[in-house]
Amino acid sequence: MTSLHRLLLIGTLTANLLLGIGYSILTPIFETPDEMWHYAMVQHLTANGFALPVLGEGEAGPWAQEGGQPPLYYMLAALGTLFIDTADFPAVRQVNPHADLGLMRADGNINVVMHDPAREALPWYGTVLAVHVARLFSALLGVGTVLTTFLIGREVFPEWPEVALGAAALNAFLPMFLFISGAVNNDNLSNLLAGLMLWQIARLVNARSVPGWGVYATLGVTLGAAMLAKLSLGFLLPLVGLALLAVSLRVKDWRPLVIGGSIVGGLTVLIAGWWYLRNVQLYGDPTGLDAFLGVIGVRSVPADLAQLWSERDSFLRSWWGLFGSMDVPLPEALYTVFNTLGGAGLIGFAAYVLARLVGRTAMPLRGRILPLLLIVAWPVVAFIALLRWTSITWASQGRLMFIAIGPISLWMAVGLMWWWRRRWQPYLVGGVAALFLMVAVVAPFAWIQPAYALPPLDDPLPAVLPGTEQDFYEPGGSVPVLRLRGYEVQPTSLRPGETLTLTLYWEVLQPPSRRWSLFVHVLDSADLIVAQRDRYPGWGLLATERLIGGERWSESVVVEVPDAAYAPDVLQVALGLYDLATGERMLLTAAGGDQLLLEPVITLQPSDDSTGIPNPRHDDFGGVMVLRGYEVSARRAAPGDAVTVTLYWEGQRRIERDYTVFVHVLDPVTTTIYGGSDAYPATWAAPTSTWTPGETVVDAHTFTLDPETPPGVYQIEVGVYWMPEDGVFERLRVAAPYGGQSTDVVYLSQMAVNSNTGGDAP
Repeated sequence: MTSLHRLLLIGTLTANLLLGIGYSILTPIFETPDEMWHYAMVQHLTANGFALPVLGEGEAGPWAQEGGQPPLYYMLAALGTLFIDTADFPAVRQVNPHADLGLMRADGNINVVMHDPAREALPWYGTVLAVHVARLFSALLGVGTVLTTFLIGREVFPEWPEVALGAAALNAFLPMFLFISGAVNNDNLSNLLAGLMLWQIARLVNARSVPGWGVYATLGVTLGAAMLAKLSLGFLLPLVGLALLAVSLRVKDWRPLVIGGSIVGGLTVLIAGWWYLRNVQLYGDPTGLDAFLGVIGVRSVPADLAQLWSERDSFLRSWWGLFGSMDVPLPEALYTVFNTLGGAGLIGFAAYVLARLVGRTAMPLRGRILPLLLIVAWPVVAFIALLRWTSITWASQGRLMFIAIGPISLWMAVGLMWWWRRRWQPYLVGGVAALFLMVAVVAPFAWIQPAYALPPLDDPLPAVLPGTEQDFYEPGGSVPVLRLRGYEVQPTSLRPGETLTLTLYWEVLQPPSRRWSLFVHVLDSADLIVAQRDRYPGWGLLATERLIGGERWSESVVVEVPDAAYAPDVLQVALGLYDLATGERMLLTAAGGDQLLLEPVITLQPSDDSTGIPNPRHDDFGGVMVLRGYEVSARRAAPGDAVTVTLYWEGQRRIERDYTVFVHVLDPVTTTIYGGSDAYPATWAAPTSTWTPGETVVDAHTFTLDPETPPGVYQIEVGVYWMPEDGVFERLRVAAPYGGQSTDVVYLSQMAVNSNTGGDAP
């Protein structure tokens, strides 16, 4: 390794640290994945003498599922922030209850918490200071991860330093890696420890003699720390065992496997065993995963390979750069470029490994075969484990593969470089790293900070505004506090699945006394809420109790009309403000009225007028049959009324089985069913085995609502199943966008049940 190589490495590590610190400063606190829960764990430890929380005791605490994570990262971060008074934690962590986390909406509302600019500005103190100190700790861990990538590269390719440097640069300047490195997140310690483990294993398998006890001790301490940092690092255990076996076979000595294994295993148990024993005592399971899943939640239907494949886009985006809570994207063109480079690197690396294994090439293939197989194996093992986890929970995030970022960076560096003459290789990988670096430098200023910027509160507003003015009064108040100066609703005609956009112009007349939420309801002719949007004003960023008289702003509210909306129909838009804590609404006058009906009335047209089928749709049940449309005899009914739901089916192929179709009216919150029908199509008259592919089958289901049905709004759901044996129900899964199969029911329109309301026409 030359002095130039050392200089480049130092420069790469320094740049990574500076960028990581930059992200930690420029990204608003708690606006990184799960940070408000990760930091809550740190704060809990500092405030409770390092006592760990217990999952499942009443409601989840502010740490949510992170209370079930291995605690090493949180303990180290707590040690670094122990001197800071964080009594103001509840005041800083004011959760945005309306936040659209993980969703990219045209009207914002992605902020996890309600930010107080005065409290979060320099000089930092209290909780804000503690968060930034913990973020600095994470940034330092990120530098360590980059260093381990270089060390692994040097161990695997000792005569090819350009690969190690190139991989370190690709790791160091990956925008998403820098974003996570600037966050309070236990993945940062896990990434470092995984890299350290792989480096030590690579050194171990390269050993030509019996290693000393210090090698085993270091490996055992690192593995113990890894097992106390992240459950997924437990998959390194078999790699350690295989490495010890490989050394024993090479040197023809049993000591590496037996003595080395005993030392490594003993230290691992000594360091991490207490936490797994605690889990057995608390949850009856050494991992505590059942309790963890009880908090985080699981998919209603486990994901199959088709569904996982359909989620590849979000997976790749969150590897390259998807900020916030996975809802602040890079420009689409950058993802195309990154995916192209990543694909080229992956294909190139596969070709390199194949050439090494076959050995039929004139190219100089530098590198040691066992460590090479190690960096092939670990990302594959980690990916398979992540697929398994993602099939249970909604976790399709590429950043969760950062525990293998070192080997993957090496994959990319080798795959891009090995085709070219050696003198050109540094320029090629350096150019890709420079692209990463440019995007990483620009991202906080171009995309992250603007996503959380408060709207200008000194907007002069146009002299002439559309719509009419409306004042809003707090309950019991005689003076209005907010004035809607004008509004515009577009478009005036739309179809299910399309969006309505409201442009609102606000002025503060008097400082509000509390925090008010904005609601927009889209009502149909049956006075049912077809669609709604609830958020705080100002793109979800304004805490109204901080507003002062004279402030003005404009904002857009975008409401998506669902695919299941009943059409044709006419829609009315209602707007108002309410207190989420009490349910009270602002009033339109001092005397009453709590929602403003906006003009004009919106025309809702069927999504496809050409089919002749009411409420046309395309719900593919397992490639067997498609629901083409439906109609409901009444969208308002009374308990005990008869309701008919007519479905229009089309067979996709010759069907061997006779499937049963079910239609349920259920409470969407409790999932209690208050009426329904399970039958072969057309009241048992058209079994699916008799269908002709392409033929439309009219399938009417008439049933009676439970006489004890409470007044409320209910959901109509439809599904298809067959019974391979008594008591066993196998449902057809519904194709989701991009080929996935995410559920086994479809939801049609809602219906209202009122005790004094008979059925009426839709």
